[in-house]
Amino acid sequence: MMRSVVIEWTGVSSHCAVVNVPAVFDPEVVELGDALGSLEDDGFLGVVREGIVVRFVGCA
Repeated sequence: MMRSVVIEWTGVSSHCAVVNVPAVFDPEVVELGDALGSLEDDGFLGVVREGIVVRFVGCA
């Protein structure tokens, strides 16, 4: 007999990239989240899964 469970977790990924920026680059002014998301090579290093929670379906 099989039972269903809901599994939730958060994935925290690590990335590293070397990019060219203007000489006057100020990381406090640039929206890095959007800029980093547009990189073609995201420099993926790995992922850690945190906060793993398992709940049986149909149980409170």
